[in-house]
Amino acid sequence: MKLQGEVKTELFTSPDNQLIAQVKRVLRSSGYAPLAKVRVMAVQGEVCLEGEVPTYFMKQLAQTHVLPIKGVRRLNNELNVDRQFHHLK
Repeated sequence: MKLQGEVKTELFTSPDNQLIAQVKRVLRSSGYAPLAKVRVMAVQGEVCLEGEVPTYFMKQLAQTHVLPIKGVRRLNNELNVDRQFHHLK
């Protein structure tokens, strides 16, 4: 018999949730503030990045940081480049 708390713990420790947490950690530690705000989703190792970044370089940089992470089978980089983006947001 599983207690309600046990089910909740299992949801938070699923491989996809662990992968999301790891990707977010890597993006936050990149040193680029806009990457810390990227939305991350994952399903069976397929990671999707969404949000806005100020340059194409930053979009590519996000991809470069995420691809080597163990467990990332595929990456969908759906970051939009916003030329009006202010780095102080």
